[in-house]
Amino acid sequence: MKKQKTVNYTKRVFIMLIVAGILATILALLLILRTNATIAERTASGFSRGWISFFSKITSIFPFSLYEAFLILAIIGVTTLIIVAIVFFCKRSPLRACTYLAVILIASLAFGDIYTLTAGFAYYRETPDLPYFEADYISDEDKDQLFALAEFMIDDFNETANSMQRDSDGRTIGMATDELSDLLAQEYERLNGIDYFSSFTPRAKTITSKRIMSHMRITGVFFAPFGEANVNPLTPSSDMPVTMAHELAHSKGAMRESDANLVAYYITITSDNDYLRYSGYIGCFSYVMRIVNVFDPQKRIELERKIDPIIYNEMKLNNDFWEQYDLLDKITDAFNNFYLKLQGQKEGTNSYVEPTLPPNIVETPSPTPGGDVTIETRYNLNNVQRMMLEALDSRAKARQA
Repeated sequence: MKKQKTVNYTKRVFIMLIVAGILATILALLLILRTNATIAERTASGFSRGWISFFSKITSIFPFSLYEAFLILAIIGVTTLIIVAIVFFCKRSPLRACTYLAVILIASLAFGDIYTLTAGFAYYRETPDLPYFEADYISDEDKDQLFALAEFMIDDFNETANSMQRDSDGRTIGMATDELSDLLAQEYERLNGIDYFSSFTPRAKTITSKRIMSHMRITGVFFAPFGEANVNPLTPSSDMPVTMAHELAHSKGAMRESDANLVAYYITITSDNDYLRYSGYIGCFSYVMRIVNVFDPQKRIELERKIDPIIYNEMKLNNDFWEQYDLLDKITDAFNNFYLKLQGQKEGTNSYVEPTLPPNIVETPSPTPGGDVTIETRYNLNNVQRMMLEALDSRAKARQA
């Protein structure tokens, strides 16, 4: 009888290893295929979009985070299986112990396959198709227009800041999570005509383990297999609209962190809602200031002095808030950096911020021998800056009309 059990466990382990091998082969093929731009785009806009839309409609029914529940159950399950496996190893039943370890292996590979299909391919898509500033660069000839748009931005920034309700310390009093989620879903309807984005926007949810999440310096998480966008409810109210818009951008198909930021900034700073626009400006006004600084550092100082002190006070309060949470941030940053590199983001956690390029100095010799050389500064715009300048230009023209 004992011999028969040993044979059964041998067969069971053998079969489980075959299943694991098949899943590993599928995962390897998916990881190779996702690097092809055409396949990545078709998979992300087809299978991935359909999966996320289908499951997000189901998970949106539940008022709590299924991602958080799944994570807790997964940790408990894996820990239990490992303990049981160790027990059987100690009882000198290695084959039986291996069956429990094989369960972990199969589950991990199956999850890897699903996650790659739902999220991994989208990391290799093109940049989101949004309204951008027509020119790729700003030159000396454009600096007057640049300064005018920067002036408009600072004035609008101050107006939105002064329209906010604040507590006694000067912190913005924001919206309830559901209310903000519904508002952002309405804003995202403006992207429905762009093929890049999914037409369905899930409802964002809050995480219960908010203290742990804060110590990890995590403000939000999008879980593609469930199509679920989660936010940390402790995130300062002035940052919450951009944070939630960022996680929802992932659900819409913008999986790279820099792209999700780009879409979140677009949705907020182009909104007619003061609260959304204020949050967007806090996150990205410095992108315009950097361009101004290239052409006239004194002008940048002048503009920054015009920023209402209540804005600087709120930014300081936000920084002070996060300073109290630092137990797990380095560990989380290391894991996140590894994850992003695994998804093809060579910059790792630095990929959240789109790099700004140094200006080019273009020297044009005079056509006349012995004439002066014309020196022109050209600043190459990144996608956030191109989007922002276009958004500011459109809003400024709309106000003048």
